[in-house]
Amino acid sequence: MDESFLKNLNVLYVEDEPEIIELVEKRFASKFNLFTSVTSAEDALTIYKENNYDLILTDYLLPGINGMEFAKEVLKIKGKVPIILITGYVDMQFLVEAINMGITQFVAKPIQFKLLRNAINNAVESVVLEDLLNKSREQELELLKYKDMYNTMQHDATLKKELHIMRNDMFKKYLFHEKNPVSEKGWQLEVFYKSLDIVSGDTYTCRVLDNGNLLIFIADAMGKGVSAAITSMVSVSIVNFVIKEQYKYIDLTGEEDINRIVQSCVSFMRANLLEDEILCGIFAYFDFKEDKLRYASFSMPRILYQTVNGKVEKLPSNNLPIMPYESNIKIDSVELSNIVKVGLFTDGIVESYAKDKVLYSSYLNDDFASSPLLKNLMEKVNERLETYGDDSTVFFIRRPYTNIIVEKTYTIPTRYEKIDEASELIRQEMINCNIDVEKYDSFFTAFSECMMNAYEHGNLAITFDIKHELIKNEIYEEELLKKEKICDKLIAIRYVLCDDINSRYLIVSVRDEGAGYPVSVFRNAIGDTTKFNGRGIKIIDYYTDIFFFSEDRREIFIGIKVDK
Repeated sequence: MDESFLKNLNVLYVEDEPEIIELVEKRFASKFNLFTSVTSAEDALTIYKENNYDLILTDYLLPGINGMEFAKEVLKIKGKVPIILITGYVDMQFLVEAINMGITQFVAKPIQFKLLRNAINNAVESVVLEDLLNKSREQELELLKYKDMYNTMQHDATLKKELHIMRNDMFKKYLFHEKNPVSEKGWQLEVFYKSLDIVSGDTYTCRVLDNGNLLIFIADAMGKGVSAAITSMVSVSIVNFVIKEQYKYIDLTGEEDINRIVQSCVSFMRANLLEDEILCGIFAYFDFKEDKLRYASFSMPRILYQTVNGKVEKLPSNNLPIMPYESNIKIDSVELSNIVKVGLFTDGIVESYAKDKVLYSSYLNDDFASSPLLKNLMEKVNERLETYGDDSTVFFIRRPYTNIIVEKTYTIPTRYEKIDEASELIRQEMINCNIDVEKYDSFFTAFSECMMNAYEHGNLAITFDIKHELIKNEIYEEELLKKEKICDKLIAIRYVLCDDINSRYLIVSVRDEGAGYPVSVFRNAIGDTTKFNGRGIKIIDYYTDIFFFSEDRREIFIGIKVDK
């Protein structure tokens, strides 16, 4: 709706709390011709009788007569003025009574300004279309809209809770035990997570344990909606709790550790399931000390892994689904030394139908084998599928960089003029390695963003907030040059050309000597890079095939797949 129409309207606002009045006035008063705020219904009635108002906003709980009684008196004076009732009540009888009285818009407390703006627009629209709309139908629709709004608020709150419970300690990180994360063998993990509803029956946690090992747990609760989401959230919560307590058992072997975790968690899950409820799930424990993958799969799709010779193997589910009654738990293992990547899946993808009406499970092995990265696998999935049949989660764990062809390191001072020079250094290295530089222009865009991140946010310690303030005051470049003159920190650039069993990659890292990228980014993103703060980081992720940080968050690694 064109909100310029609001400038023609006079609004009367009744609220007894000055703090709320101040917030609402600050947000909305300038949009109207006249915006009058009153702290009692009695005073509002007097003012209304003496003036012409086109729209009324009123709180329900007021000193003296309440918002409903005030609205009733107003409608006696002028029966067609739109009234928005602001209330914390959600009782349907109350709402029906208000609608029958003539109120057609509601906003729940505490006030969300987006919802209030929508209510105002809808109220004004009802004035404009008054002669065209049937009033009873209008009231019926408003009741449905209010119920839908309330349900949406509850779903949003549940989703927020679900994302808070989920953990991914490996998000945009590289797990390794040596000094050089490119040259030494390690593991990189990527996650695809898609919910078909606002909340999901799929929930997961990915934790790096105190003993250096990695545990992944994926819950896939049978059913849909809030009930399934609650079951999966409770299941993931207990796993997180048991992991938090695991420091007491730091001397356990990997086999003892995974047994303790699985037995404790599954016992709790069983005790909290309904009689007819079923929970599928998988515990995948990467035991790096003993170089084994230990797993307990409860009626989940097969684990896939690929060996160094390119062969794809399957690990079938080894347990019944988790149900309220007791049953033995089996934990199996496979050697990691010969494995280059592992795939964990829920049935949302595996049991979906491809466009040719064949289950996608028929294609999964080949697609997994030929995909060096999760991005490549999901491109193949999306090409084949008509739609996703259920909530879907994919873990793609890979051991990259098995063969280093070229590796070089450069160190430059923290100077703005050196950023372009760095790009030329990398460009020349690519040419020396017979890489067609013209095909990878977007990679240099990402590399420049890495350099700027190291320069301004890293070594010069200019935060996002400081940067915006400097730009607003038109002294940004001046401040950069001033700070770099007294900065003796260095920027290190590493260039690596390497192979794995599928492809050849160019990996470039940029390391600064600053405080490191904010840890909050990794805690809250849960695999979703759209939640990164900062345009630069989003650009880096978009233009690269590989993107991750060092453990101390001072080094950014970016990579692209290049032609052999």
